[in-house]
Amino acid sequence: MENYSGSYVPTKTTEFMVNLNKFVFIFGLPNFWVEDLDFPSFFMKIIRPLSKYGNMAVFTMIFLEYVALVTQKNLTERQSSDLILFIISHSIITGFRVRMTHQEGRVRDVMYKLGIGLKEIYNDGEAEEQMIKRSKFFSWALIYNCVMSLILYTVEAILRVIRTGDTFNTLITAWPHLQDDSVLSNIGRSVFYIFWWIYLTRVFAVYTLVICLTIAVSHQFKNLNSYFRSLNGIFEDEDLTQREKEQEYERALKVGIEMHSETLKCTGEIQTICRDVFSGQIIFNLTMLIVLMYQMMNSTRNLTNVLTLVVTALTILCSTGFFMWNAGDITVEAEVLPTAMFSSGWENCWRESSVRVRKLIVIAMLQAQEPVALTGLGIIVLSYQSYVSIVKSSYSVFSVLY
Repeated sequence: MENYSGSYVPTKTTEFMVNLNKFVFIFGLPNFWVEDLDFPSFFMKIIRPLSKYGNMAVFTMIFLEYVALVTQKNLTERQSSDLILFIISHSIITGFRVRMTHQEGRVRDVMYKLGIGLKEIYNDGEAEEQMIKRSKFFSWALIYNCVMSLILYTVEAILRVIRTGDTFNTLITAWPHLQDDSVLSNIGRSVFYIFWWIYLTRVFAVYTLVICLTIAVSHQFKNLNSYFRSLNGIFEDEDLTQREKEQEYERALKVGIEMHSETLKCTGEIQTICRDVFSGQIIFNLTMLIVLMYQMMNSTRNLTNVLTLVVTALTILCSTGFFMWNAGDITVEAEVLPTAMFSSGWENCWRESSVRVRKLIVIAMLQAQEPVALTGLGIIVLSYQSYVSIVKSSYSVFSVLY
């Protein structure tokens, strides 16, 4: 990490980053910000052990789901597919949390550069507002979809209790057995249901963090576009001589090129940090949609059941889409950067200055024309087009298998 010390100038971006880190910290991730969060000391004494025990509860829940494959013998076809669905989804997404936790230093480096380092040089207010609004929209949309999916699974379980007298089962774990209606078993089901909500908060934290990081990078490229286009204004300053304008332009151009280099490094860091998350999400999307389509074909068709499966499928599609759409925006914004560099006002320089500036512009544009893209599984470029292809491939695999 860059040697960070001392204070920084607060901006809307730093305020947003602080709030983001408070959110993910409360829901089980480390503090990735460059300074301690301003929580009261008594709150920190409570939240740290709660977070630790919450993570242990999630691991316990997943372990007991795996054991249920052996101990739960009399499952219906729907219950068996639900168990497989939960095991896959809970394992993959918990793996995301573990992976992000182990990269605390790298995430902090990127947050420093995107939130403070690069913004201290130039910060376009409009791009900053767009970044914050987009981050909040996608984060809350994801949270809403996840909560609705879990609520519908809960409603479905309650309706089974009312209609058929079954026990209240949302998760299938090694204990209690599905037909056991004892007080102790019902208490156990309630505890595991709480564990499920704790798991959901970890989903909120990981997905929100990754979505906000990718949005921050794409809008940093937008910030760069604004910076290079603003350089034309140097030659409109009537208080400077032509030589002073040229010197100021050369200095500002070199600063812009350095900012571009740092932004590319941030993009590379995001790829390294989120590689496993992007790859896992693609696998998660494919397998979950296949399982859900199988359930749709073979389960009882009533309104609650169909609505639960549809909302769950939409949640999966949206979570993958939020990753891939925002990662694809990085490519889109990076592609227009050479045009912004070309429009920066280099033609206003004369003689020797013109020669130097043209060399710098050509080198910078050549670098900016190199494709910038995040990938999953090492080969799949995250973009709008590849998102559509992945969704189609889920149906293709399902049609071949079934």
